[in-house]
Amino acid sequence: MGTYPWRDDRRNNPRVNVDLWVDERDEDAMYFQRATSLSVGGLYLDRTLPHANGTRVALELRLPGEERPLRLSGEVVTTREREYGMGVRFVSLTLEERARIADYLARAPFRV
Repeated sequence: MGTYPWRDDRRNNPRVNVDLWVDERDEDAMYFQRATSLSVGGLYLDRTLPHANGTRVALELRLPGEERPLRLSGEVVTTREREYGMGVRFVSLTLEERARIADYLARAPFRV
C-alpha cells in the first residue's frame, strides 16, 4: 500500500505530494497537522494521533501563493492501528473551494 495508507481503489481524484501545514480546530483546542498528500477529494495528515473513522473535523488549509486560507469540513476515512496519521475526505466543498484546490493541484510539481 505504500506511504499513504488511505490510498486504495476508491480514489477518483488525482493527488499530489505536498508539505502543507493544516490547522485542525475543535471546541477545546487547535492542532497543527502536516498534510503530505492532497487531492480535490481530501488529504492525508501524517504523523498525527488519528481520530476514529467517521469523525468530523474542521480544517484550515493555506495553499502556497494564496493569502486567504481555506476553511474546510472533513471526515476521517482511514486510520490504521499502530500508525500515526489519517486520511480525511472533504465534505461539502463549495465550487470556489474545489476550484482553488484544483488550481493549486494543476500547478503543483509532483504527482503520486
